[in-house]
Amino acid sequence: MNRWLAIICLFLLPFFANAENGKISVGKGQKIYYEEYGQGEPVILLHGHTLDRRMWKGQVELLRDSFRVIVPDLRGYGLSSDPLPAQQFTYTDDVIALMDSLSIGKAHVVGLSMGAYVAGELLAMHPDRVLSCMMVAGEICGRPGPSTPKTKEERERQRIGNEKILRQGLDKYKNDRVEDLIRRAGSRGEEMRDALTEMIMEWGAWQVTHVTARIYYGQEAFQSLKRNKPDVRTLIVYGELEGKKPSRMLNYLPHAEQITIPDCGHMVNMEQPEQFNSLLLRWLRGLPVEE
Repeated sequence: MNRWLAIICLFLLPFFANAENGKISVGKGQKIYYEEYGQGEPVILLHGHTLDRRMWKGQVELLRDSFRVIVPDLRGYGLSSDPLPAQQFTYTDDVIALMDSLSIGKAHVVGLSMGAYVAGELLAMHPDRVLSCMMVAGEICGRPGPSTPKTKEERERQRIGNEKILRQGLDKYKNDRVEDLIRRAGSRGEEMRDALTEMIMEWGAWQVTHVTARIYYGQEAFQSLKRNKPDVRTLIVYGELEGKKPSRMLNYLPHAEQITIPDCGHMVNMEQPEQFNSLLLRWLRGLPVEE
């Protein structure tokens, strides 16, 4: 038995070599879980809503031999703590706390969807902490920031929406989320089903069972972007099936461009991993993104 255990450990060793995981404290006793792989320039990968760090599995495997890769679960997702009810915090502040805890002065930041909201806010509000920024299937959102607390009417609308979801059942809500992401995908959408289902069905759904405070800087971040015009390499990426027009952020970023990935919907890195990985490597190495 011990011999077989040793063989299994030897087989798994290459994957887990140089891998670390841990938690940092944020808020009032809450924890942010993260995993870290490899050495080199830091790359932080930020996941989308209803998902977690596991959506970046293919990119971790790609980058771990050349970069220091950090994949956190944002607060309320994966193995991180849930927020407290009505607690005011932002994901952007949590990422800065993670960077400080890991002694990371600057990092390449890559985010998808909700993670792209956060990546955009980091670029706009903390450009001195960003080596480069890649926003995939999202960018700075247009919502009010924390300096504008939610009104009573906004909180009531969210409460009513949550009650509707709970009456239908969380499993139905989660299954609908899986089907929506696959329906919006390109020709390879079905290849994501198992991975999406695992993450979304394990998601704790805190965000749809509580009335939340402002968790994005949103409009405040965009105003900061307009004032500061960060001189940071920036790439905005969308799948062609989302049909996004040129981003308004391009007007305020001296070194930014936007590209489209063909045959692709929202989950760009999971739908077209070969195309995305090639793009990501070229981007992180400072090469032109289109050959």
